[in-house]
Amino acid sequence: MKINSVLWFFLLFALIVNSPRVIADSDPLDLFFESTETFSADFQQTVLGEDLELLQESIGRFVLQRPGRLLWTYGEPVEQMIVADGDRLWIYDVSLEQVVVRRQDKGLGATPAGLLADVKRPEQSYLVERLGIQQGIYWVSLFPKDSEGPFSQIQLGFDEGVLRFVQMLDQLEQVTRVQFENISVNQDIDAQVFVLDVPGHVDVIREDL
Repeated sequence: MKINSVLWFFLLFALIVNSPRVIADSDPLDLFFESTETFSADFQQTVLGEDLELLQESIGRFVLQRPGRLLWTYGEPVEQMIVADGDRLWIYDVSLEQVVVRRQDKGLGATPAGLLADVKRPEQSYLVERLGIQQGIYWVSLFPKDSEGPFSQIQLGFDEGVLRFVQMLDQLEQVTRVQFENISVNQDIDAQVFVLDVPGHVDVIREDL
């Protein structure tokens, strides 16, 4: 494990860990899992490598209907759609003209999308550390109990009780940061949002059988 990337990731939160913690009046993590039925937002995503080099910047749209349904689309630089309908996970790479279909429980697994869409309490699959409020954001760190998963740590940041940030440290020492904007919570969402209309010319690879 290279120390520089790990230090970078945790130094982002040094002020949180080393300063007096401010506790929210109500727990935003509990509130999210108890009361959030739908969540939709635009997002900006940044990926940094183990030596802090910028690997990728992208923008897109995230739509969630709990439990189990979500749409995650990337508009730039690579157009991609990820759709979970509660049973199957569909991953559509537009440039490759290819759709991969997987069982949702296998495809999402211990990912942030799977965490947010799951009806189960996060404590069942994660060790949860509530870090408190820093600069107006309430931070929670989640450490997967299954060490074989793709991420060694996930952090959620809540702004006045609303999910604003998701940050991930993966097994390759890469850090992914997602910031949500134009957020809507518990608004009606058309069920067709979670149905992928696969064009006829696109190859479909079934990994769900």
